[in-house]
Amino acid sequence: MIKDLRHDFSLSAATAGVIALLATYTGSVLVVVEAANAGQLPQGLLSTWIFAVSFGGGVSGLWLSLRYKVPVIGAWSTPSVVLLIFALTQYSFSEAVACYLLLSILVTLLAYTGWLAKLITILPQSLLSAMIAGVLLSFCTKIFQSLQIIPHIILPVVIGYVIFRRFVPRYAVALALLTGLAFAFPELSVNEQSVGFDLVSPEMTTPIFSSAALVGLGVPLFLLALTQHATGLHILRNEGFDVSTKQVVGVCGLVSVPLSLFGSPGANPAAIIGAICAGSECHKDPSKRYISGVVCGIGYIIIGLFGASIITLFAQLPGQLITALAGLALFGTLISSLTSSLEEPNTREAAMITFVVTASGMSFFNLGSALWGLLFGIGFSIAMSRREALIPKNQNQ
Repeated sequence: MIKDLRHDFSLSAATAGVIALLATYTGSVLVVVEAANAGQLPQGLLSTWIFAVSFGGGVSGLWLSLRYKVPVIGAWSTPSVVLLIFALTQYSFSEAVACYLLLSILVTLLAYTGWLAKLITILPQSLLSAMIAGVLLSFCTKIFQSLQIIPHIILPVVIGYVIFRRFVPRYAVALALLTGLAFAFPELSVNEQSVGFDLVSPEMTTPIFSSAALVGLGVPLFLLALTQHATGLHILRNEGFDVSTKQVVGVCGLVSVPLSLFGSPGANPAAIIGAICAGSECHKDPSKRYISGVVCGIGYIIIGLFGASIITLFAQLPGQLITALAGLALFGTLISSLTSSLEEPNTREAAMITFVVTASGMSFFNLGSALWGLLFGIGFSIAMSRREALIPKNQNQ
């Protein structure tokens, strides 16, 4: 295994893994902090929570990347944590943990019995591509929002990326990252006092089962989990990787069950961040892209062991810099997703509805635009299929 890692290692793949890592901890992890503040959770429980989500994503991604040599970026469901920002004002953290525990057990059972794969296949692939494209569009446009905020850092990154893309396309993102760090370095203020490195002492939360929480929080969590797994797998398959639902989701589920008692909403293959490592920008040779998953997985585990104290380190980096770099790395995936979503003429209109609703960022009942985009697209497809089925009958009369 060590010999394979040395042979397959590349700077571009390792950089993709680092960007995916930084993108997570300068964005998604802050959602955990916000949810913890909403629930007025103590610092020790927040540190445990970050340990749980990080360790779950790291172990699952690292194992799957090494075992199958596929760039699986383990992650946690950010929308599931977002739900808690509102839910923790109605339910206790113990009730949320009970929902997480049952969800992890259910997803694991569905994965290994094959039912999850059947549920996922019901979702039209063109609509999934459109949903991904909708999320990616809003993500990629943030490059220019970041340019407006810190032009002295982002403009050199964008110009550098264009130049590097022209002459050394394989290392364009890596060199753009170094360019950004070079221009951002004078503004960084990292020191021993600003960053603490204390190992986490995980605190287990005893789950409390209540019918109100299981319905009001558990059902939306299940729908989100189904969508998260479907999109994560679709990203990998769309890039040509033959991954099994049972293998990937089953491993994520097994890892998530014990960690749910520490606050993990469940590990899953990352979608948007995972696209950074699954695409050609990571490495031209698909068989060597798994290195990015290994690098990111190891980073997740290390950060998880240090819990909340590590957040201050990532807080020193400009969030706009990471956002811009991730957006640049996702352009190729945005193009392929849009192309894939419009290939089938019969589902083209439904795909565009999915794309537009997802890109709008709308939110109802604490459910994000990605899920609503998929639901709107499926609803439109069903309505049109019934209309087409009725037309011949009316004509015959």
